[in-house]
Amino acid sequence: MNKGIAVSVAILATGFILFNANRTFEAEKKTVADTGETIVIPSFSFPALEIPTARTGNKALASGAWAVFETYLEFARNHDMEGVRSLSHQISDTCNDSAKQEACFALMDSVYFFGSQLEFSEFTHIEVDERQIIMYTEGPEFKILYFTRTEIGTPKVLGLRLCTEEEDAPDPGCAETNASTTDQDSDGWWDSVESLFQPNTTQ
Repeated sequence: MNKGIAVSVAILATGFILFNANRTFEAEKKTVADTGETIVIPSFSFPALEIPTARTGNKALASGAWAVFETYLEFARNHDMEGVRSLSHQISDTCNDSAKQEACFALMDSVYFFGSQLEFSEFTHIEVDERQIIMYTEGPEFKILYFTRTEIGTPKVLGLRLCTEEEDAPDPGCAETNASTTDQDSDGWWDSVESLFQPNTTQ
């Protein structure tokens, strides 16, 4: 994604990035305007998986993940920290600190603002295994949702990445969709998913 303009939104609760504010949504520390590069969110080499559309073989899985995301956004809109926590893979340090409640609510508002503008119908692609899910739109303005999965397969919100691919960008391009399932350290987490994990968080 080194040739695109991207914004990553971590889900607050360790789940979607709302809230990984310390790593991906802290505009005052690092903005797209400042760097011209991707702001990495809380981010998967397995053999490349066939990428079915969200409307075919994985329709139920895509629908279920989207339902979790919508509920997560509603919790964020209502500043329901316990609700956000229940659907998130991780929670940011800001939202784990009761003394920073106002800042945490601001993060929730930002996540809701960006997330509420998305439409399920846009997410025509899905990649999935037993530990993680990536759903994404067609380019050049990519929207990518990241989820982890519990032992019984329940999706947990991890992150949102928004990426605009430049016309002259070489492959793999802005969203790197063909490399999404790469796992260079062979730990079972795709590199793009693992890059969204907060430091010192037990996965």
